[in-house]
Amino acid sequence: MLKIVELHTSKSAQGEYVVLQNQGLITVSLRGWAVCTEAYLDGNIRDMSDAMFIFREDIAIKPYTYVVLFSGKGRNDWKPTVDGRQAYCAYWNKHCAVWGKSSHVHILQITASRRVSSPPVPMMPVTV
Repeated sequence: MLKIVELHTSKSAQGEYVVLQNQGLITVSLRGWAVCTEAYLDGNIRDMSDAMFIFREDIAIKPYTYVVLFSGKGRNDWKPTVDGRQAYCAYWNKHCAVWGKSSHVHILQITASRRVSSPPVPMMPVTV
């Protein structure tokens, strides 16, 4: 289970980041997890899209491993930490800071999904 363990706000996107950690006992996929502000709960679609990052990569995050989401520019990759472990660093590539403007930061998990399609259209009988 991923949890927010640190939030570093900044006036610039390059200095801002959120640290997540898998505090569960099993490896989890990063794909489908989202970090967002309270705009998600307010229901304003424009604000929601500006303040929600969704992880799309299927990266395996082992127990007690860190994920660092930077608001600024960079290239997603595993990087060494000061204690000799590896942390997955993801970059949002935003031009301005996001987290410092909000009162709450949330992490959400999409627990299930399935393909939805419209029901087949019945064929009309053909008269000759």
